[in-house]
Amino acid sequence: MAAALVLLGGTASANPFPNNYDSAVADSSLHTFCTTTGFTTDRTVATYAMDTLDNTTDLTDSDLGSCTDVTIDVWWFELDLPGTLRGERSCYSHSSPGVCDSSDVKLDYAQLDIGSNDWYDRRKTSVHELGHSIGLGHDTISAMISGEVPSTALQWRTYSAHDLGHINAHY
Repeated sequence: MAAALVLLGGTASANPFPNNYDSAVADSSLHTFCTTTGFTTDRTVATYAMDTLDNTTDLTDSDLGSCTDVTIDVWWFELDLPGTLRGERSCYSHSSPGVCDSSDVKLDYAQLDIGSNDWYDRRKTSVHELGHSIGLGHDTISAMISGEVPSTALQWRTYSAHDLGHINAHY
C-alpha cells in the first residue's frame, strides 16, 4: 500500500504548472474573449468553455463580442486545421517570457464532427484548448485529455481537481 501512495504522490508532483507546450500562463485573472467573423458554425462552444472557466475557477471571463481590440485574451477561430487536428491554441502576443497576453484558439468542426459524440467533442475540445491558454498541459482524466471524447461523461468537459488547484493558486 505504501508503494501505491508514493506512486500517486509522484504522479501529482510530476504535473507542474504551467505545463502547456510554451510554459506560458495568461496575463491576468480576467479572461476577455471574442469570436472572429469566420466563426459561424457553433459559437456556443466558445461561451461554454469560457463559462466553464468562469464557473469552476477563480478566473472570470468577459465576452467582448467582436474581435476589434488587440488586447483581447482569447480569440476564437473556426478553421480547417492541418491533417486530423481538432483544435489548436497558440500564443499570439507575449509581454514577457512565460506570460501570454493573447491566445488564438482554433477549432476544426469537420474533424470535431467525425464520430458519434459531436456535441460533447466540440465542448470538450473548446475547454481543452482554453485550458492551454491558462497554462494547462495534457492529462488522462479531464478535458485536458488529448483526442476524441471517450464517453459523454461530464469529466471530459471539466478540469481535474489537481489542475483547478494550480489555476486557483496562480490566479
